[in-house]
Amino acid sequence: MTLTGLACYDFVSQLAALPFVEAIWLFGSRARGDHRERSDIDLAIECPDASEAQWQQVLAIIDEADTLLPIDCVRLDEESPQSPLYQAILCDRVPLYRRMTP
Repeated sequence: MTLTGLACYDFVSQLAALPFVEAIWLFGSRARGDHRERSDIDLAIECPDASEAQWQQVLAIIDEADTLLPIDCVRLDEESPQSPLYQAILCDRVPLYRRMTP
């Protein structure tokens, strides 16, 4: 699966259509290009103004994603900037979607 192929998945479009989602980042082995065929998809989603109910919408879309590959998703704005996970995401991240501000 290429990055372009991943960005074209319906679940990515559904996530991007949510008004509270500001960015969707691919990270991990698929972002680095050292993944295997069945490697999971690691996503970091920025939605700092989302309520818990809205975050549950994100998780529901991911749960119903149109792929057989497992998807691991983190809410980036709730991670500590000092955490190893946050630092790994910053190092690897590849944008799948970024909301344009006027």
